[in-house]
Amino acid sequence: MLESEMSVTRFSSRPWWVVILAAFLWLGGWYLTPGLGNGVGQLFTDDLAVSVLIETMLALVLAVILVLTHRRYNRVLFARSGTVYLYALPLITSVALPFHYSLMLPVVLYMLWMTVSVFWQDYLTFGLLQSYLGERLPAWGVIVVSAVMFWLGHALFIPERFAPTNVLPSLAILALGFTMASLRVWLRSIHLILALHLTFYFVFA
Repeated sequence: MLESEMSVTRFSSRPWWVVILAAFLWLGGWYLTPGLGNGVGQLFTDDLAVSVLIETMLALVLAVILVLTHRRYNRVLFARSGTVYLYALPLITSVALPFHYSLMLPVVLYMLWMTVSVFWQDYLTFGLLQSYLGERLPAWGVIVVSAVMFWLGHALFIPERFAPTNVLPSLAILALGFTMASLRVWLRSIHLILALHLTFYFVFA
């Protein structure tokens, strides 16, 4: 199982600058994650719900474009496996969500927001970025860089919660990044990552 697509494409002819550019583009893409404290939605309105909706729809459109233009990677990322059945977890927890939901935004908007946000974060990081890195780095290097980038996105764009000065939350995000990057290398697909990540938000909303 560890013999992932990384072992096939590792050390390909893809120049290093392309991989480095991918990391910088990832940072730009991460800024478009819906619901960041000072996201693009606030450029258009001060209404929180409308702002989150704008950012969610923008991320959704961009995610569709990325999926349609990266089919070579998608064959691995979304390959059929037993982990597909784990999508039942967010479906089940979404039924109970309205009964314990406590945020000010409408629950339907929250569900749309979290679904798009989770897909955007995981596909961008543990899907595309990790695939690009796998063409130049060994598996351990891919895990380290992906985890650090995942942490960096949180630390840069949500500093009030995940900056290095907030030691425990910052370390928790880094540990989560290592866990999900390792799962991606081990399982190859991102079904488990998506299912567990979304379930977390639906359970603890």
